[in-house]
Amino acid sequence: MKAETAIGTVSWSRADMIAKLEAFSELYRRRPIPDNEGGMRSQHMFLTWFALQELQPQAVIESGVWLGQGTWLIESACPNAQIYCIDLNLDQIQYKPKQATYFNQDFATIDWNHLPKEDTVIFFDDHQNAYERVKTAKWFGFKHLMFEDNYPAFQGDCYSLKKVLMQMGHGSAGTHNPIKSIVKQKVKEVVGIKEHTLTEIRPNEVDAAYLKQNLEIYYEFPPIYKTALTRWGDAWNDERYPTPEPLLQTVEKEYQAVYQAEATSYNWICYAKLR
Repeated sequence: MKAETAIGTVSWSRADMIAKLEAFSELYRRRPIPDNEGGMRSQHMFLTWFALQELQPQAVIESGVWLGQGTWLIESACPNAQIYCIDLNLDQIQYKPKQATYFNQDFATIDWNHLPKEDTVIFFDDHQNAYERVKTAKWFGFKHLMFEDNYPAFQGDCYSLKKVLMQMGHGSAGTHNPIKSIVKQKVKEVVGIKEHTLTEIRPNEVDAAYLKQNLEIYYEFPPIYKTALTRWGDAWNDERYPTPEPLLQTVEKEYQAVYQAEATSYNWICYAKLR
């Protein structure tokens, strides 16, 4: 099973990322939510922090807040950026900075006309149809997108950009919990949010062609460490799970240990830039 892990070229290098691992490990120790179960761990938090530091946008939209650790991360990486946070359940948020603006409606239903479209990063961590998110973001005029949950084929609860490029579709072959997904669907219907994740999508080449035509860059961040088995317990090989080369191979310094300990939290997080 072959799939592209990159379209175009980003402005940073692997060496740039490796050089900042130690500094981020110190920041990670000061995170406000020590046990962020259900949210990002050290691998994705570092990669997100690194990308935001490189891009330094004027504004960041965070779609899917959970407990608020991601908001803290955005604030740490871009202290001067406007932050807009979207989540259905604002009451569960534990970290909520005063300068952030909060919405409990879907990204697609909010008026974003006041934002600098080419200098805004949208960070999607909402388990929605990423292909549709790209089309909506393009309609709004945004350029910079990140997808935290970029599931490979047959895994996960949403149609990710990785699945699009693998041309394997999305549906019953995935490992998501159908009962949990149905409950989430009903909740979202109550508040008027259209849910894409339950829709079965047949394997096709058309969606991949659209991405290749409309994306200047598609970049899967490399894992910091790669383990023998995936989070699902099967072999982590490039035939089933094509993955960029990890940044590190062994733990040689103390600060690296946390990245290896949380290695299976990696989920092919990606950055996409629209043409």
